[in-house]
Amino acid sequence: MKKIAALVLALVLALSCASALADATYTHFFTAEELAGTTDMNGFVAASPMTELNTIELKDDGTYVYTKLMATLNENYEVAEIATEQAALRYEIRYTYTGTYTQDGDQVTLNVPADCDFLEDWGILTTMGYMNNSQGKASEGARVTNYEGTDFDPMDNFGSQVYKFVGHDAAVNVTVNADGTFTYNAVASSDDD
Repeated sequence: MKKIAALVLALVLALSCASALADATYTHFFTAEELAGTTDMNGFVAASPMTELNTIELKDDGTYVYTKLMATLNENYEVAEIATEQAALRYEIRYTYTGTYTQDGDQVTLNVPADCDFLEDWGILTTMGYMNNSQGKASEGARVTNYEGTDFDPMDNFGSQVYKFVGHDAAVNVTVNADGTFTYNAVASSDDD
């Protein structure tokens, strides 16, 4: 009987460890109203029907895939084309960061990323000459050149919650929720001391 109990206990412990290490995906959605006034290229973002869906995939090997997608999204959160009286609008600004993370319960720290794949497709704004499309991979030296005279490091969009180039020298801290969403943790400023 003791052997059976020990075997059952070992099995329960193995299953609980396996489930704790299982891949998990969490999302955070920003409405157009929440984006207004907070992003780079704010005039274009505010005038366009864009929202932002950020997704964190935590892998059981201790790595993450963190995607920030600002786009014209349909009700299924897929990139879509929206017809207006003037033109068909379709925007897709996608940054995908990879790196390692640590987790303590529901608290997750996304460490400084190892790499970033990005795509900036400004749709009709490019056709009209206001913006430039760009894409590439940071580790291959690709830069963001979304309008004349700009030269951004794609990694520098990592540190902000929304589309904003603020740097990538600090980790991003979030709280993951049982419903599959996550929230950004407030960062204390030096004024809070």
